[in-house]
Parts: sequence; C-alpha cells; structure tokens
Amino acid sequence: MDVEKINRVKEIIIKNGLDALVVRLPENILYLTGYWPITGWSLTIIFPDRDPILIVPESEVEFAENESWIKNIKTYPIESLKEVWNPYKHIENILREINVKSGSLIGAELSFETMAANHVGGELNYPSNPTFSIIKRAWKSVLVDALDILYELRMIKTKHEIEKMIKINRLAEFGLSELKNSLREGITEIELAAICEKAIREKVGYEGFKRIRAYAFVMSGVNGSKAWYPYNISTNKVIKRGETVLVELNVFGDGYWTDITRTWYVGTPSQQIRDMYDTLRAAQDEYYKNIYDGIPANEADKIVRQFIEKRGYGKYFPHRLGHGIGVRLHEPPAIHPNSIHILKKNMTHTVEPGLYGKNFGIRIEDVIQVLDKGAKRITTYEREIT
Repeated sequence: MDVEKINRVKEIIIKNGLDALVVRLPENILYLTGYWPITGWSLTIIFPDRDPILIVPESEVEFAENESWIKNIKTYPIESLKEVWNPYKHIENILREINVKSGSLIGAELSFETMAANHVGGELNYPSNPTFSIIKRAWKSVLVDALDILYELRMIKTKHEIEKMIKINRLAEFGLSELKNSLREGITEIELAAICEKAIREKVGYEGFKRIRAYAFVMSGVNGSKAWYPYNISTNKVIKRGETVLVELNVFGDGYWTDITRTWYVGTPSQQIRDMYDTLRAAQDEYYKNIYDGIPANEADKIVRQFIEKRGYGKYFPHRLGHGIGVRLHEPPAIHPNSIHILKKNMTHTVEPGLYGKNFGIRIEDVIQVLDKGAKRITTYEREIT
C-alpha cells in the first residue's frame, strides 16, 4: 500500500472542496489504486472521509484483488449468451447503491483528451458523456473537472513509484543491449526493432512485472533527420556503414513507462558527429548539476539550450527538452521554452536534447528524478556513440 499517495489524494480532494473523486481511465485507476485495468471498464471512487470503492467486471476480479490496495471491491457480470453486454447498466446499478448526498460535488475526468492505452492497446476505452451521465443520474450530483487535480498529484512521484520506474529502466536495458549487440551494416531498421522488443517481452516476471511491452523505433541515416517529429517509425531501410542509428525506446511494466533514446554509429564517426554527440552528453550533465526544487521549467530548458548554442549547434536543436512520465508516456510537466510548470522534488521527466541534419539524427534521452538540488538519473544505461 502506498500510504504516502493515499494521504496526498485525500488532502487534495478536501482542498478542492470535493465530496468524491471518480475515475475510469486505466492510467488514473492504476495511479490511485495500484490495479491496472485490462479492458478499461472499471471505476474507482475515492472519498475524503470513508473507504474508497473499486468497481470492476467479474473477469478482472483476480487482478483487482492481487494488485489494488482497495479492499471494497464491487463486481458486475460480463457478457453472457442471454444478452449483449451493457456495462453502463451494471455500473449505474452499483452507483445507486452507494450513499452519496444529492448535489454533491464529484471530481471526474471531464477534459482528458490525451490518455494512455490500457493493456489491450488495440482498443482504448475511456470515459465520456455516457459515463458522466450515469454518475450524475445515479447520485443527482454536480461533476467538476478533475484534470488539473489529477495531474498535480501525478507529477510528483512517491518513493514507491520511483522504485518502480527504476526497475522499468533496468528492464529496458535488456532490449538496448540486444539491439546494440546486433547492430551491423546490412541489417534493417525493423529487424533491429524486433530484436529489441523481443528481448524485453521475454522478461515477463522480471522484478515481478506481469505485463510488459516495448516499442522500439529505429531511425538510421536520413530517417533520423526527422526523429524529432511527433511520430517515430522503423522501416525496412537497410542500415549502411557511415550512418547514425537513432533508437527511441518506449517500455512499460504494469502500466508505468520509461522513455529512452540512444544513438550509435556504424563505423567511425566523423569529428563533427562525435563533437555533436559529446555536446549533447555534456549538456545533459550540465542540466543534472544545475536544476533544483522550484526552478521554472522554462529556465530548466534554457540550461541545455544555451549550452548547445554556445557550442555552435543551437539551430540543430528544434524541440522541447523533455516531458513528464509515469503512468503515461507523455504527461506534465513540459520542459519547454514557454512552459508554465515549476519543477518540484520527486517529479520525473525526460531530458532529451537532440541535433538533426539533412542526413542524420542524434539524440540522448534519459529519465530523471528532480532532487532538492540537482537530479538523479533513473536511466543509467551507458551513453556512448560507438
């Protein structure tokens, strides 16, 4: 049980004058309970002054009982041959049995439009008007948007969460090592990606993880020049000697994520490529030494951006420095020149400076933990270009 988190959640519910907080997004249920829904048809209700309630379909009871700290679990039937499944009907019936005074203020996920997929990644289920309607109808309540509340909670990690993220980063290293050992002239990007993902998927059970998945994106040579775009793709391009090979690796373990990028070179890199790489690594180290609890995120971004500009490579660095990470791959805070976020102790975020030219892409990305002074690298995998 993550007592630190439970206390923080209740405090923020009271602070915002809410009578309860209701969530259905798998990422938020995972964050609040420790249980990661499989199909996305579960609800969690957190009260400031009484025991929380977890509502799950019967098919997921075993997962909820084993993973969640919530003991008051209410279940409802899954589909049978008697009728087509209507989860809303069952959920509303359960809600009507829960005593909530008329007119209560209920925090709900009214404006989440970016969300993590549940484990069944091919079919995302999320709360919208049908879910909100049955809550209001069952309790005669007023719904209040809880997006800012939930992000405020999620940005600062507990000791339990940081320990979990450290283990996920070690998990990712299995894939990076296999990929690096397999990197050679003549292999394709997609072959390397498959080697990396396979090495990680085979580690089910590592550090107790039950559900793990990896998404490796290999971009070599000219393909790496667009590796900063808001998409990443591995192609059947054959990797050639004299090219950079940029690898973006996203891995989750039971719903918590890591995001790592490494760049290697096939052959002997030119002096410019080596100098660019050394600049990125040194810029990261400058960041790790100079951030602190309370630094504005736009000032944090400036530490690295100005360092790279002084080395003469500012025009090659076109994107933000990083983003928060936890139960979603990308979440607040934004480490950006125009960010309004303030970095706080125990926030976790990526640090991913990159330089891109016409025929190459170079980026190093680590996940870090903000300390009182400085940062701790959660990603400790080696940072060498060759």
